Amino acid sequence: MKTIAVVADTDRRCGAYWLANLDAAGSTALMAAVVSRFNHDLRTPLNTILGWTHLLQQGGLDAVRAKHVADVIARNSRDQTQLLEDFVDDGRAILGALELQRVALNIDHLLADAITRLNPLLTLHGVSLNTNFDTTDVSVTGDVRRLTRLAYRLLVIVTRRAREATKIKVETDVDRGQYVLALSGTAHEPDWSDAALLDLRVSTLVAALHEGELQVGADATRPCIMLRLPCS
Repeated sequence: MKTIAVVADTDRRCGAYWLANLDAAGSTALMAAVVSRFNHDLRTPLNTILGWTHLLQQGGLDAVRAKHVADVIARNSRDQTQLLEDFVDDGRAILGALELQRVALNIDHLLADAITRLNPLLTLHGVSLNTNFDTTDVSVTGDVRRLTRLAYRLLVIVTRRAREATKIKVETDVDRGQYVLALSGTAHEPDWSDAALLDLRVSTLVAALHEGELQVGADATRPCIMLRLPCS
């Protein structure tokens, strides 16, 4: 079985990517990378839950402190659940077995939700957004949850590469019957990280399942990620 993935130049500084067929061996390698990262990412909420649960079991907390501990455990439990759902989705996308619940939707609304979720990361990196949406009346057909996550994932990739105190441009448009989302920002380093490359590969798979494509510009100092999806 063959699937679609992003393949990078041997020189990571080039930043040029294209779609290529992956054979079974390539899919296995990609899945192994996803499993490895999942194993790493899962430890943070799990360790937090275990630590705060131990504190509760020791007793001696007043009502206010106990509520705070319970809130921390609940928040990290939700994070862990999200990680599990994302991991399962990534695996199914790699195997070509991701089932989509397709509906007509306005992706600008999903993008707004993704930006709201992104705010803590923007603050952490000292980065702001410059948005320009020209597609408020444009709809695409796709899976709401998967496209929301795709938009968020692409925003995270650009934010983590952005230089501090800079702005990330988030623009939408319609081109030849396709909805276009373009993200660009000044990078603080020329190389793409392993995590970013992995996210780009999986994102390309999800875009392809929606009959769309993901493109990455060749300018390493100001990378541009462009998502194209067919309009309804």
